[in-house]
Amino acid sequence: MLHDLKVGVLIVGLMILLLLVPLEVFAEWYADVYTGAVFTNKTDLTISSSLGSTTTFQDLHVNNSWTAGGRGGYWVDQLDWLGFGLDMFFFHVKAPSQAVSVTGSGPTATSSTLADWSLPVFGVGFDVLRLRAPLLRSEEFTHGRLQPFLSAGPALFVTFAGQNRNVQPQGQHGTDVALGAKAEAGVTFLLTKTVGLFTEYRFTHFTSNLSYQNTTPSPATEIYKATYDSHQIIGGISFSFP
Repeated sequence: MLHDLKVGVLIVGLMILLLLVPLEVFAEWYADVYTGAVFTNKTDLTISSSLGSTTTFQDLHVNNSWTAGGRGGYWVDQLDWLGFGLDMFFFHVKAPSQAVSVTGSGPTATSSTLADWSLPVFGVGFDVLRLRAPLLRSEEFTHGRLQPFLSAGPALFVTFAGQNRNVQPQGQHGTDVALGAKAEAGVTFLLTKTVGLFTEYRFTHFTSNLSYQNTTPSPATEIYKATYDSHQIIGGISFSFP
């Protein structure tokens, strides 16, 4: 409950921050659509039981995947190198069937088992700091035709776990909303005053905590925790509205 309250307060606070900026200071609205490739580091999946035991599936390999999304925001007048935005995106973290080492708390010895772990991820990023370098300025391209940029901010990651083999209790699903981070660096090149192409590198980080009720061997609540660090190469189309 406290976790959900903190997330809710963050969302409201960030939305108010974006809306309180006076309309007259807006220099330029933008909207981007994009897709790209996702490369996620190996991760450990730790299962903590309310009965006191802990089990860890170590070094789960995560398949390469794809991402798609869209974002929008504005650049500030007089400071056209400074902007803010909202980003919505989707990708998948899927650990395929694989033999992994399993360790447990107490006297449990290390063993090996097959495990699957697959999570669709829907993200909402708050670009509270967005910077660009307006290069190649001209009368037609007053904010620069070539625009290297940096962006960073918190993000919400919504994960859903269906039925994953040899990991979670049978017949159960789980959903989690986690607060994480997103940072990116790239470059935009304007083809016209209003249409451009961009490419970027993006890094995302979040920890998923999914809760299940297990009845074997005894009734217990189990928390499934894993941290995901993903590297993404993205390309897309940018629309400007000066």
